[in-house]
Amino acid sequence: MIGDSFPEYVFIRFSVLCLRSIAPLSIFYIILSWYQHRLLYSWWLGLYATAEAAFYLFVYLPRSRLLQKVRWSSLYASC
Repeated sequence: MIGDSFPEYVFIRFSVLCLRSIAPLSIFYIILSWYQHRLLYSWWLGLYATAEAAFYLFVYLPRSRLLQKVRWSSLYASC
């Protein structure tokens, strides 16, 4: 189990940062590959980057915006 020391906190924050940067890096890889007119490393990485970018752009971002939207009717109902 991970405790609550400062090095473990830094490790957790760094891990979350790495995981959250996968989708933007995938988008960057696709744009750079498109600009070069070829896949930069392999077609497997291109396929993974395309799937990751598509999920991020068409599922994650719209869903997070929808879930973060403030519903004014529920705010006034609690008053």
